[in-house]
Amino acid sequence: MFHSGCVYIPSEVLHSKNASAGVSSPIKKLVVCHKSQKSFDRSTRRASRSTQQIWASYVDAENECTVSDVYLLSESNTNSSMQDRLAKEFESTAACVPVEMPKNMVNVIKFHADSKEDGLNVMFVDLNLFSTKDNAASVSDIQTLMDCIGTLVKKKRTLMHVKSDAISSAIASMLSDGKKDKSQCINGEELKTFLSGQEQAIIKSHLTGDLIRRLNKKNVAKNCPLTNHPARFIQCSLDTDERKEICRFYNYDEERGCLRSIKAQRNSNLKGCDMDHEHCHRCGCEGHRAFECTSDVTVDTNTSLMFQKAEDGKITATSLDGDDFKSSKPSDVPVPSLLVLGGRCRGRTLNSCEFLPLSPYAGGWTALPNLQEHRGSHAACSPKGTGVVFVMGGGGVDGNLDTVELLDLQTSHPQSVSDGKEFKWSIMSDRLSSARHAFGAVCVTNEDTHTSFAVGGWMYGTKSCESMEKLSFKASQSCSELDLQKGARWEKCSPILTPRRLHSVAASVDGSSIFVFGGYIDERKVTSSIESYDVKADCWSATDELPYPEKSCPLVQAVPDWSPDAENSFLIFPYSDSNANEPCKPTVLRYIPNSPEKFVPVVVPNVDDTGIVNLEMPIKNWHSFSATVSPSLRTAYVVGGLIDSKWTGRGFLLDLTTMKWQELPEMSLPRRRLTALVIE
Repeated sequence: MFHSGCVYIPSEVLHSKNASAGVSSPIKKLVVCHKSQKSFDRSTRRASRSTQQIWASYVDAENECTVSDVYLLSESNTNSSMQDRLAKEFESTAACVPVEMPKNMVNVIKFHADSKEDGLNVMFVDLNLFSTKDNAASVSDIQTLMDCIGTLVKKKRTLMHVKSDAISSAIASMLSDGKKDKSQCINGEELKTFLSGQEQAIIKSHLTGDLIRRLNKKNVAKNCPLTNHPARFIQCSLDTDERKEICRFYNYDEERGCLRSIKAQRNSNLKGCDMDHEHCHRCGCEGHRAFECTSDVTVDTNTSLMFQKAEDGKITATSLDGDDFKSSKPSDVPVPSLLVLGGRCRGRTLNSCEFLPLSPYAGGWTALPNLQEHRGSHAACSPKGTGVVFVMGGGGVDGNLDTVELLDLQTSHPQSVSDGKEFKWSIMSDRLSSARHAFGAVCVTNEDTHTSFAVGGWMYGTKSCESMEKLSFKASQSCSELDLQKGARWEKCSPILTPRRLHSVAASVDGSSIFVFGGYIDERKVTSSIESYDVKADCWSATDELPYPEKSCPLVQAVPDWSPDAENSFLIFPYSDSNANEPCKPTVLRYIPNSPEKFVPVVVPNVDDTGIVNLEMPIKNWHSFSATVSPSLRTAYVVGGLIDSKWTGRGFLLDLTTMKWQELPEMSLPRRRLTALVIE
């Protein structure tokens, strides 16, 4: 399938006005590449008519083509609907055809549409099925897979619809160089050469002499500029705190620079790069890039910086890394305190942590020891009264994590934090059952036993996780005892009914139940379902649906409702973004299970009796924040995330007695996909 007689085109051109014939040499096989499930699924609709149109546009407009056989190899959850459509379209029953793949036999569904031997074969193949956990198929794997599937049609004329992240990405890069004609056709030999070149990593940096790789969609390359160099910024003006990130691809990729910016210059319909292309990422000066920089820079190359230009033109740099403000640590972490852990900041996965004393906010945010692993979209929890913090899973620098880190604040008191001997994160000897991110965690205390639960998540590709597991320990056990005691193990619980990710997890006030709210089922579909877990019975049940339209249900953060007179209810804080075009701030809801009116707006107490006022979120277009609650202070906290699609370090507290918002001091680092919790 990678030869000159096979031509590849991106699926986008089929629906554009520029779709036209452009293949000069005779071809036997035409491959349409789809980068999304939606596009791939769409290709099976009215497949007979669209096949003739595509073949006429790109191959042979003079002779009518007749479809002979149709083949389907897709995901099991979409296979049924596609199979039904194709069977109806071609008025044929399905039959299984075994195809020998490199590691196993795969059954391809075949439809016999016409008896003509010289007819056109049509294939629908999802190559992403053969990607391994957390890794895309290699170039050699893709070639082998395409050749194996090609044995079904041999030398016959074939139109193949292929869903492949690797091939779609390669074609997009090849077409961006401006050398292709309007037909946007690429022959198989060209594609094979390009894919092989990508795998060899041929770019060299004059600054370090190390090979540079770009980020692969599913596997973070170790020598990518985003991995090797921290985020750095230039202050836009001396009169404002506004800053702009300096583009690392522009600065360190000598051969290609910033492809996003180059593509936008060639196509006005594409969005360009929003980052700075005028300043050096290494020294902050204008007029050259980092690989050309000869300045005598003494700052650590692994430090995130803010460059500022004074009136005399001198460039100064201020550190933005948590490592550089460790000296401001207090003698201990007061209780209660709000902790924020890890997250993502402008293309960088963080390991920095900080805390804010809650009574009062003396001194603002202060650094905690850094996590041993960088984590984003992870989960965290802390059993009340233990001083033990669990941080688990998440997306790391090189893929999903299954490790669990512990920080014991209790055994370090009143020891000075600044000595750095005992006060640090340690990795548990036992791990989660699978590496995943975008999941939730919660702690429940019953009698003298504390139990931490990890629920759901995103494993790899389109796969959401149904797993739930728990770690139980006695209230008297310290963090060090947990790590040394070999009996402390994660145990599997009953799985959730609907696998999901980016959902919210919260325990009821009485600790008898755990609830999951909303989330994504796959890359396209959001669920509004609420499920509850009976802690003693170890069973899940479908409870309710979030009161939002099914097709536009927002992601939410839910916390147990510790407001006065509340009984086992929850507060729901919905995400919102600038794409929703909502005229007002979203309303905060109260969810009361097992009641006639389950969802009600939270009402702000009005001492003047001037009317009912519903509680709204403090900011519009706020997304990817983290929410937590302090039972002792009767206060909820919402921090971090994106505001108007920009990273933020802002946060707010909600007094659950007055239902009034109050802004918190800003975190030292803006971050999204973080975790926040209160130590009590």
